Amino acid sequence: MKRFVFVLIAILMAGSAYAQSHEIGTLWSSSRLVWPGGLETGDTDPDIGYRIGNSGFAVVGLYSSFNVPSYYEGGQHLVNTTQSPWCNDLLDDLADFSSSRLGGTQTRLNRPNPKFFRINPPTLTQDGKEILRTNWRLFPEDDDAVRSDLGADFMISSTIVNSEGLRIVRETYSWANQNADDMIFEVTTITYPENPHVVDLRAGERGIAASPETAQKNPSYDNFHIGLNYYLQRGGSGPAGGAHITINPEDGGRAYDAGLLAGGIWDEVNYWDDDEKLLYIHDGDDSDKLGYRPDGDDRGEPAPGAGDLLDGVRDANINSGEFMESHYKGRVFLHVDKTPTNDPNVLGENWLDDNSDPENAQPRHVRWVPGEVWTSTRTADRKTVYDFYVQPGSTRDDRIADSDPDRAGYVTTEQIYQWVTTFGPWDLKQGQSIHIVSAVIVAGPSEAENKRVGKAWADGTIGFMEKEAFLDSGLDSLKATVAVAREAWANRTGTMPRLPATPNWPASVTVASGPDLNELSWDAVSGAARYNVYRYAGRHTEVPELIGSPTGTTFNDETALRGTRYYYSVTAVDANGLESSRFATRTEAEGVSPFRGPASDITRVRIVPNPYQVQGGQLNDGGFNYQGQPNKLQFVNLPGQAVIHIFTITGDLVTRIDHTSGSGDESWDLMTSDNNQFLVSGIYFAHIEDTVTGAKHVERFVVVR
Repeated sequence: MKRFVFVLIAILMAGSAYAQSHEIGTLWSSSRLVWPGGLETGDTDPDIGYRIGNSGFAVVGLYSSFNVPSYYEGGQHLVNTTQSPWCNDLLDDLADFSSSRLGGTQTRLNRPNPKFFRINPPTLTQDGKEILRTNWRLFPEDDDAVRSDLGADFMISSTIVNSEGLRIVRETYSWANQNADDMIFEVTTITYPENPHVVDLRAGERGIAASPETAQKNPSYDNFHIGLNYYLQRGGSGPAGGAHITINPEDGGRAYDAGLLAGGIWDEVNYWDDDEKLLYIHDGDDSDKLGYRPDGDDRGEPAPGAGDLLDGVRDANINSGEFMESHYKGRVFLHVDKTPTNDPNVLGENWLDDNSDPENAQPRHVRWVPGEVWTSTRTADRKTVYDFYVQPGSTRDDRIADSDPDRAGYVTTEQIYQWVTTFGPWDLKQGQSIHIVSAVIVAGPSEAENKRVGKAWADGTIGFMEKEAFLDSGLDSLKATVAVAREAWANRTGTMPRLPATPNWPASVTVASGPDLNELSWDAVSGAARYNVYRYAGRHTEVPELIGSPTGTTFNDETALRGTRYYYSVTAVDANGLESSRFATRTEAEGVSPFRGPASDITRVRIVPNPYQVQGGQLNDGGFNYQGQPNKLQFVNLPGQAVIHIFTITGDLVTRIDHTSGSGDESWDLMTSDNNQFLVSGIYFAHIEDTVTGAKHVERFVVVR
């Protein structure tokens, strides 16, 4: 299914120093929204990211009145007063909210939110060493655990309390199931406990303490609303950034990181579907930017044509004319309690399905707001912020966004904005809870299709209408994902969404370098009809290649090239075609590479490539350099034990390399030993000495930068 999803990991995580990340499917997200997941790398130049949005999802409490207790962290000048109306938009986090341990009162200062797997994370071994991945390890001291009752493969839970005594729990779910790996659920439960805890810095940084006075003075929050704000664009300032969103240099998008800035960046077109309770956006054609096409059409952000500009960003894996922003981003709301429930694990009637009173249909208020008029407690009083979210005295028609019109080419202008959505009102009494459920989606064509159709649009093979139909296809994928989200919610257990589980991933996978091949083995999986073996050449963040589908539990990769680093994933596939997560078993670290045994004749030593040219291209593209390793030389046909000294043409020592592996291969990253600089252009000599026999040999090589 070529549809992609991200979750907006909440601002609620601000109470913890470490945000967890969903890495099960095509979504990767912690504080940044990454799509497709698993392709970002930190060692390319320029460093190309796949971040397509900022995270941020604040639960704003909107109270018709609040009786301030005698101790209030948000401001002692307010104690023993009645504030009407009142709001808490969580911007002053030390005073307004604090993270707490799940089910308890202890704070989670400098600790990650707990994560839960349906089955144990796998053990990965590479050339005899276990690969340790923080996000795929369980830390019981952080409340991590395996929960076999999960309706998904992975879940993250975050819990905060705010200064008004509310406890807000956010649970996010993700699946490996290829019919749902592009979907992440968010179940948010807002509870007013009978024995509320509030922020109290007297208990320590981000401290919380019981506040019976809050309960005594506020037995019920009547006419209570909940506001949500979230930010789907890249760059700029998100909800935690203050009152106004200002256009700051963005980061993370492939086009931006590559310096391809002729097209629009914040030129999305916005929609709200009140029947589906669905908001979504897609890239438009910025009327103020010409892009890289003669006609100035930059919808989908088509890349420039062949030439120096594109050659300079080869690590971005961007092809001539490729659409760099063809995806749709959206959020669908699935459930909002019409009346509070007396049990946080029990749902109320779904208010989204009730249109008996049109003026009180939900959501009460939804629209996108330009950054320059966004309102928060950073620059406005609480009544002004309350009115901004609740819109008192207005009709629902006034409060519900009108979608941007469908114009030819979706011509728009650059604008940074944030979404506001408000639900309510309720009368929330002590011991009661409110549930809000949504799923966040990114849908769009595959990278391969973006390259193929983008090239056809660039060379004139297809026309404007065909191009528009291709880009519009993301909406079909998005709505198909909405249907899967509804299915998961319909199959729920309590408040937990549920979909058919994929086979388990192998409990362990072992990968080893071998003579002219790489060797893989793994544990058998119950119910698996076959296994898929994926290979990543050069970096584990490369696009994977399916290289085999054995029915047994071993595989030899005999097409791997000496000198190239390889990484692998092994997935289990059942008779229905359901497949486990390839990210679960994806190897990392140094990778493995085929080798040959040592040579007996030291005069057979060779250096590859020679000459080394920084513009020599990668082997898989018909070039000469090792894929994913742009600064690498390989010494082949070495004796089993040797020492290699590299000298300049004038006899200056560049570095010393000790070869002790016993194989005939050794690699070098073209780095000098004295100042960690890459070797400059020139002629160099490698002096090789067999440390066992004393035999010596000199090889010359050339570097062209």
